[in-house]
Formats: sequence, structure tokens, C-alpha cells
Amino acid sequence: MADPGDSSRSIAFFDLDGTLIVGQTQLLLVLFLRRQKVVSLAFLLGTGLWFAAYKARLVRVTREARARGARVLAGLTEAEVAGLMSRFAEEVMTPRLHPGAVAALHRHREQGDRVVVISAALEPVVKALCDRLGVADYVGASCQIREGRYTGDLDGPTPYGEEKARVAQSFAQRLEVDPADCWAYADHETDLRLLQSVGHPVAVNPRPGLLKAALEGGWLVLP
Repeated sequence: MADPGDSSRSIAFFDLDGTLIVGQTQLLLVLFLRRQKVVSLAFLLGTGLWFAAYKARLVRVTREARARGARVLAGLTEAEVAGLMSRFAEEVMTPRLHPGAVAALHRHREQGDRVVVISAALEPVVKALCDRLGVADYVGASCQIREGRYTGDLDGPTPYGEEKARVAQSFAQRLEVDPADCWAYADHETDLRLLQSVGHPVAVNPRPGLLKAALEGGWLVLP
């Protein structure tokens, strides 16, 4: 995705859930797919219970939890997923765009900065939103495809926590951009490593843990 010959002065990295989008895309996706009769009611209820436990800090995000999210696409063809994700982006994600974060994204593009969306959300979801925003560079949780159909498994590491910071560092190296000149936008303390890896961290509607770090660090905060 990244062109080594790009002459961007800076890179602006954006998280997706809670940053560009208000809400959790995985839960929103399962609700959407249930309305399309793609997933069962049992799957929807199980997902809802997990997110309730997560909000109550009773469970943590694990590889298995993220892998379970990929199962919503199991058995669907690439064309079917592309069509569903395009509708999901238009009908569900676009109305939930965070005005301040999207304004910042457009401002960076106008200034000639490279914009990169890095998210632990499923890659087809990330791609669909980026297509609508005109963002060419993105990284999401890669979903395995065999013989033109999604298997329901993940393929490779998920950009979450430390891995998200590593992905951003890789972009900066390939584009020969100093991380001190880069920006990062995120809402959650799990993105601290990403935010700390750039010269211009921005907390977007931050959770309490991230807000504390932002205030201590004197970072810009978008409500």
C-alpha cells in the first residue's frame, strides 16, 4: 500500500473504533449482519454478552476473542463480503463518523500528509470505510480466504497494542518519514504505544486511562 517514493512530509495515523467511528464496529457489524440474516441470533447474543463483559472489565481482548469476530464472514465469497461491507460502511459507519477526527483527517490530506488507518477491526471493514473516506493506506485484522471464500479465521498478526505501533513504525521507515514529525489519533489506553511513538499524539474522546496520560503529557485532546 505504501509507496516508497512518496514525498509526504508527515504521516497521520488514525485508529478506527472510538476514534474515526463512535462505537465498536465489531458489535455494529454483527447487528448489521443479523439484520441481513447472515449470522444467527445465538451469535448475536454471544457477541453482545462478550462486549458487556468487556465494558465491565471482566474479560480482556485476546487472540481467541478477535478470531471469534472473524467467524461472522465464514463461508461468504469475496464478492458477497465486499457488497455487505460497502452497505455497512454507508448505512452504519458513515452516520457514526466522529466529526473532529474526520475533520483532522481531511486537514492532513489537504496539507499533503500521508493518512494511514490502523485498526484491529476486520480488514474488510477497515477497507470499506477507507474507500468512503478516500484513504488508500490502511491495515486491519487480515481475514483468511481460501478458494475465493472467507474461512472465518484470521491470517497473521492483528494490529493491536504494541503491534499497532510496530505497523506505524514500518510505514514511517518505508516512507522515510521521521516519527517525530508524525501524528497519531486514538481513543483508548491500548493505543498508548502508538501515541507515544510519534511526535504529535492526539487523544480523541479518550477513555479515562488515556485521558490521564494525555493530560500528563500535554497532548492535544479532541472531545
